Parts: sequence; structure tokens; C-alpha cells
Amino acid sequence: MRRTENEDITPNRLNFAGHSKKYPTLPLALDGFGLRHHQEPIDRPRGMDFWQWIQCLEGRGTLFLGDTSYTVTPGCGMLIPPGCGHIYQSCGGSWYVNFLCCGGALITEITRQLGLAAAGAYQLSRPERILQYEEEIAAIYRQNDMGCHLELSKLLYQLLTDLSQDIRLSQAGQSAPQNKKLHQVICYIQEHYSENIGLPEIAASAGLSREYLCQIFKKHTGSTLLEHLTETRLSEAKVLLLAHPEKTIGEVARLCGFDSPSYFCYVFKKNEHMTPRQFAQGR
Repeated sequence: MRRTENEDITPNRLNFAGHSKKYPTLPLALDGFGLRHHQEPIDRPRGMDFWQWIQCLEGRGTLFLGDTSYTVTPGCGMLIPPGCGHIYQSCGGSWYVNFLCCGGALITEITRQLGLAAAGAYQLSRPERILQYEEEIAAIYRQNDMGCHLELSKLLYQLLTDLSQDIRLSQAGQSAPQNKKLHQVICYIQEHYSENIGLPEIAASAGLSREYLCQIFKKHTGSTLLEHLTETRLSEAKVLLLAHPEKTIGEVARLCGFDSPSYFCYVFKKNEHMTPRQFAQGR
């Protein structure tokens, strides 16, 4: 199946199908997807309720699973089973991914039988084949035909079967003391981004000097600490703008740790190339 112009998926928009809850007897069910998503920093200590495959298209990212880190580059993807705590973020610059979220009555058994139960970053021998599946899934979903959930369930099984034949686990980075400190810092930022924090507070949370922390953070992630803090605040702001359109720009700015609405708007437009209100309205 080929996509047409009418079936095109808007880049960097999230699509949540929620078929696991709508059709609980389906063996495999589509819960969400995104094509060419401009990936923001993610910190989910308790994981998600569904199985995830996140495939890198452009740029570089880092996946943290506990104290182990993986570098994720084009031709590589992240496999994250339900309930698996994880952190991932860009290594500096723009990071674009396709993501796929699925559940279903047999998702645990099927992924176990196919050898897709272990979290990690995986190299793909034929990344273009999986990308084609993802585009077909998007096209079928957007057609919104009666019974499309059944077609998507069949296509998901084909994707998982081929994925199991195409991947091999990437070599993990060493579980060094620096990785533990970075994990601690990223968690601190995620918990306190809405507060008036800066380099002194972040460094103190890890028991390191500001100079040393900035050095190892930049070395391992490609971003500065302040860049990561800003990206985290913008990520949370985008969620609020989409989930709570009734909130004012000032409320969103305050809840995400920005000093003023005007500064929030300036930073948002600089990074997203649109105003917060335009983003909320899907422009």
C-alpha cells in the first residue's frame, strides 16, 4: 500500500489510537504512532502501559535504561516493553524519529515468542522495511474505515515478525559512575523543572561541581545542562498546550518554570518556529 497526498501525516504531530481499550479482545492493537517526530527529552521512571518501538530517522539520541546507556543513530531503534522505566533525549541538535505504540490481549506472549521482550537499542539490517510498515499503518489509520482496527492488527503482526528477524542488540555504553550521575541529574530536572532552578541547584543535587557536571553532561549527551532544562520545560509546555487548551499562556509558562510569559513565547518560537498558541491550534 502506498501513501497518497491526501493520506499524508503531518510531521511532529502525535496520533493516539487507543485501540487496546476500544477493542480489548484484539491480539495486537495500535495505541499510537508518529512519523518524523521531532523528539523531545523523555523521562518515564515507571514506563508506559504499552509496547514501544522508536526508530531513529535523523540525528543522534541517548537511551538510558537504569545505569546503562545506548547511543541511537539512524538505522537504529529503541525497544521498550510495558512498565520499563526509561529516559531518552537528543545528543544535541534536532533528533527525528518514527514511533509506534501497541498493546493487545496477546502482545506480551507474541513479543516474548519473537524475542522482542528485552528493552534496549537495536541495530536494523533493513530499516527501510520497518519504515514502510509504519507508513502503511499511518495510511490505514487515517482512512478511518470500518474494520481498520482489524487490518492494523494484522499489519502489526507482520511488522513484529519482520522486526524480530532484522534486529540485533546495540552495544551498550559502560555502566560508569558518570552515567549514574547523569541519570540522577536528568531525574532531578524532570522532578523540579517547574521550579526556579539553575546550574547551582542541579550540580548540588548530584554532589558535583558545576564545572565538572557541565563537562561530563556535554560530553555524554551533546547538550549543555541549560539546553536540556529548556528542552524539558518546552516538552512539558507542549503537553499542557495540547491537553489543556483552556489554560492561558501565562499559566503554562508558570507551570513549566519560565520567568515570564513573554520569555516563554520567545523561547518557544525560537525552538518550535511557531508561537505557543499556534502550536496548540495545530498550525
